[in-house]
Amino acid sequence: MEMKRALVMLFTILMASLLVQMAITSREALAQDADGQDKLFVVALTSVVASIARQLGGDYVDVHSIVPAGFCPGHYDITPGDVAAVAGADVIIGHRWPWFDELAQAVYEATGRNITEIFREIGGPWNTPEGAIAHVRTVASALCEFEKNATRRDHYIAVNETICSELLAVADELKAEAGELDVGSVKVICMQWQAGFVEWLGFDVVATFGPPERLSPEDVASLVETGRSEGVALVIDNLQSGTELGASIAREIGAEHVVLTNFPDAVPGTPTLADMMRYNAAQLFNATETWRSKGEEIRALEMEIEGLRGQNTLLIGLTASFAIIAIAEAVVLISMRRGGGRAL
Repeated sequence: MEMKRALVMLFTILMASLLVQMAITSREALAQDADGQDKLFVVALTSVVASIARQLGGDYVDVHSIVPAGFCPGHYDITPGDVAAVAGADVIIGHRWPWFDELAQAVYEATGRNITEIFREIGGPWNTPEGAIAHVRTVASALCEFEKNATRRDHYIAVNETICSELLAVADELKAEAGELDVGSVKVICMQWQAGFVEWLGFDVVATFGPPERLSPEDVASLVETGRSEGVALVIDNLQSGTELGASIAREIGAEHVVLTNFPDAVPGTPTLADMMRYNAAQLFNATETWRSKGEEIRALEMEIEGLRGQNTLLIGLTASFAIIAIAEAVVLISMRRGGGRAL
């Protein structure tokens, strides 16, 4: 296994060495703004940072994202193209994923460049307005640090304030809708990487679960038992972690299955963090209304069944009464016949 990994790394480095010159040539020809000035080349490790950098920089930046939006960064394997892109970066921004050191080593061996000097790390979750605002400010700071043009730095700072204001407005909007739906009375089981956002909205998270590959059959059975005993309404999955487990649990306990995304651009119409949060909230709110609607339908059916049972009981009573009367009349007729037609 180690030998195979070493060969893969060697191939990555050799291919990267060839791609670096191609990437540099391509950037020299294309990466300029409308005024003919070189754009700041930003390498974002995920679509979270890429979306923020594009919002902040607009036409002043050229943004390359390493991990595709629909992919789990923890399971990502670097490619020669990634090495080539990072080798030509002006600034690299992102969380320090387990493969980052491997990427830095590949770049160093292919080009002799130490990319840790231009790497700016971001920490913490980003799927709540507070976390998103912290990420926006960190990315804006990194862009300003490596940007030589003062006008562009002023642009990044101004757009930073605009984005943060939008996120605060989104927070108020979503909180208001959550309050109207009384989501605090809705019990859910949630994938742990979405729990922060779900709890922030106000849902009652009674249990969380980690990546499906780390769960034992006993863990799953415990989640099902909790779901049944607590009357859980929603089972919430994280798109990038897989969705089969949550769907299975939801079927077992009769709950609604909800899939949220942890990265912008993973589903259509979510290019920014604000869009992603609106999308995730809409999935939760719609599922809540569906669950409640089904609950009302079930309660109506139960009442109808009880009514039918009452009617059935009445019919049984009437049938029994008619049967008793019929039996009594039969006894009288038989007695009359035996007695020569005389009444008893």
